[in-house]
Amino acid sequence: MSIKDLTINFSPYILLYLYLYTFMISACTETVPMALSNDHAIESSQNQNQDMRLLSWLDQKLAMIDQKSTDPLKDQSIPIENQKNDQANLSLDQSTPNPDQSLSNPDQSTPNPDQMIPQICDCFDGNGTYCTQAVLAYAQSQNCIAPNAPSNSALLSCTDGQWAVAENCINGCQSGEIASNDECSLATCDCFVRVAWCGASAGRHGMSELGCQVPLIPEHDNDILGCENGQWIVKQACENGCVEEATGTPDYCRPNQANQVENWPACADHPNLLKAGLDPEASDRLRCVGITNDQISQTIGNAVASAGYHAADGNVDGHPYCAAVDIRTRGMNENEILNLLDRLGRNGFAAWYRKPGFDGWPANQSPHIHAVFAGVRMKAQLREQVRDFLVGKNGLSSHRAYQFWDIPNEVQDLIRNLFLRHYTP
Repeated sequence: MSIKDLTINFSPYILLYLYLYTFMISACTETVPMALSNDHAIESSQNQNQDMRLLSWLDQKLAMIDQKSTDPLKDQSIPIENQKNDQANLSLDQSTPNPDQSLSNPDQSTPNPDQMIPQICDCFDGNGTYCTQAVLAYAQSQNCIAPNAPSNSALLSCTDGQWAVAENCINGCQSGEIASNDECSLATCDCFVRVAWCGASAGRHGMSELGCQVPLIPEHDNDILGCENGQWIVKQACENGCVEEATGTPDYCRPNQANQVENWPACADHPNLLKAGLDPEASDRLRCVGITNDQISQTIGNAVASAGYHAADGNVDGHPYCAAVDIRTRGMNENEILNLLDRLGRNGFAAWYRKPGFDGWPANQSPHIHAVFAGVRMKAQLREQVRDFLVGKNGLSSHRAYQFWDIPNEVQDLIRNLFLRHYTP
């Protein structure tokens, strides 16, 4: 190692000692021959010159030391292992949060990786069948990943969080009263009208007799339908609904709105709604039935699981309402539920008890009563439910026969007359 190399790695004091030590050795080697010459004057003169050279040499070396200490590249003299330690410390200082700051700001704690990565959507309304469109809407609202489907019209099944394709619906997918009760739609009926047929009646005939669906239903269930070149058409829009005649006789528009309901029991008016989201008349009728505020579990609701059945149907005096209402049955036995259904029917409600695992209601869903007040304007889904009630069906997308309650004819007649206020049964 050279003297120059040593100046890079040692302090000035050690360097000075080394330089003096080197000089003494050099001085001894130079003065010995001079002493042997016995020429004292020459020796003295030479020693003085050597002293002067020593001072000059020391000045130069000290100047070199000063230059090294002020050199801007002096950090290069730090050993590599020390540089690594310093860089690591700098990195930790920049990236590691202060524990005190973490405690004082709990919201800034490190996020859970599982929460950062979107997960596959769960069976958000329990085990059952779901239209793909409903799953996609839920995925967007909840920031989860929708399962793969062959098309947007596919019917998906979900069991304990596991998704599968139940059926690729060629004719589209039909939503049920809840999201997990969806089914594939029926095929479109060939046009079978000879002259004129009420839309609701044509739709009912296609579904029950032919196993198909009329394409203009439910949007035009209140109008007169016909055929033109084999295609379904609206022959006449009916403001007050249409009148169904016997088979073979053309139907026609109702001239006046039907407001009178026979065997309609009197019910007192109340200034306040029993619960927000009810139509005022429906609210009064529920009071007559004996329903209390805390028995009502839902009026207006926009949850994806409700499949739009509880969306608002209209406004009365600036207050939105839904014709459908869900009623709790906790603590009631089946005889009490049957009695409540009868009272609801006689006060204008098409009502079903949703018994888990019965009448097409999924076994994993909660029991309750679903009721639709028939005397107000309502969305197409609820109109279909009222029409199901009038022919003894369950009001679900399966349109099965309803078995829990044998609906009396007089109750069906009352509901039919009330429904005629705005719609064709």
